[in-house]
Amino acid sequence: MFIIKRQTQMGALAIGKQCTNNLPTQIKPKPAIKICRLVKENAMNIGIDLYERIKEIECAEPQQIKSKEENSAFELRSEKRLLTDLSGNYGAFFIRSILHQLNVDESYVLKWRLENKYIQYVILNYYAPDCMPSTLPLSTLLNQKDGIQRIRDLFSVGYFLKATLGDASKITQSWDKTDEFEKIALLPSVCTGQYENYMLQKKICIRTEFRVHTFSKDIIPGLSYVSDGENQVYYQQGLNDFLNEILTKIPNSILSGTLIAWDIALTPNNHYYVVEANFTGFHPEYRKGFQTTGYVDDHKYGSIICAWLNMYFKEYFGVHMDSIENSLFEIGPFYKTFVFYISIFKNEHLNLARNNAKRMEYPLITYLGEDSNILIINLIKHFLLVDFASKYHVIVLDLCFEAVFKFFAYTRGRVLLIRESELFTNQQFDLIRQLSYERRKQICCYHVLRKVKKGTMI
Repeated sequence: MFIIKRQTQMGALAIGKQCTNNLPTQIKPKPAIKICRLVKENAMNIGIDLYERIKEIECAEPQQIKSKEENSAFELRSEKRLLTDLSGNYGAFFIRSILHQLNVDESYVLKWRLENKYIQYVILNYYAPDCMPSTLPLSTLLNQKDGIQRIRDLFSVGYFLKATLGDASKITQSWDKTDEFEKIALLPSVCTGQYENYMLQKKICIRTEFRVHTFSKDIIPGLSYVSDGENQVYYQQGLNDFLNEILTKIPNSILSGTLIAWDIALTPNNHYYVVEANFTGFHPEYRKGFQTTGYVDDHKYGSIICAWLNMYFKEYFGVHMDSIENSLFEIGPFYKTFVFYISIFKNEHLNLARNNAKRMEYPLITYLGEDSNILIINLIKHFLLVDFASKYHVIVLDLCFEAVFKFFAYTRGRVLLIRESELFTNQQFDLIRQLSYERRKQICCYHVLRKVKKGTMI
């Protein structure tokens, strides 16, 4: 818990020196230096309790998430304990189930209340200074002399009011609470116990915003998106470098076994900031229950993302879902499409995603077959969002060309549609049309692969 006290900067520094003497040997060098930096930035004391929180984090044993020697498959079942207090839908249920198979304690990391955006700011900025925009607790400002006017002055120089708990604020356009300040300031308390309900954060000019997913200290390949703003070409290397630097500084007690969805902003002068981190686990207050990244429940791409994560956990941790209880198929199409995508993902696709993040250009080749195949079209659209491949060579029947073209007219040449008949002479094509679907697909993809010389196939 944070105890917010009004103190002079000298008083805060004195507390920093006193607390350092009580810390374990292995963490004594860190707090005084970094806390002083925070105090200098915010010109206020964030509370002696921060030291206790840091000490607890650094002395805690990380969760042990080990890769199993042999693949361990499980059936996805509608187990009551995993459906109870589930704040999400089909995808969230799958994520909870697979983390359960990995023996992840879903309450472990959130005992430090990192879902509270102000606590999150203080902790992340402690380990990685200036990784987030400058942030101030509302209650401390209100308790200062002429606090209301000081807050208005901060608004005038680019700060805005933000709730410390909440979700989907971008979708609902409710992230900026500045217009509600006068009402909020009159509330009996702007804290819940010792936890801030509101904070002031410095606005930054955002050129592009990204959503990046990590597990433990690994940036999951193929799950980084441009979520808003200007689309970037080959953005992943700089983005990954920024986040990896942060991941190396945060203790394993926070990261081990933790799935996090990071919202990261890129400014016009090419500076990255963490906007917020969305922690998977059992949230104790707002929408109490198990929460994870909302992307896994997206109506169009959620089943793709879950199938991708199933492959990821199989490859790196030896755990995967290989069957689904029949009753789950009856509640909607999600799990049917989930199984379809599981059937076509291969380990080589994970490797391709990692390589493309390093600007190693590989094209993707796919054969749509005898119709427009909306599931594959959605997959290609998803791959475009995560910058999966450098080019997409899509082979379609002549009859379907116009219908498929409408889906990819916006891609500026990244998706190259190829009529099946263009790959052969007339005589060859007469023979090809007599072959089975699988054989036609193999021959067509091989012809394209021979032309581009390297690539992978879906």
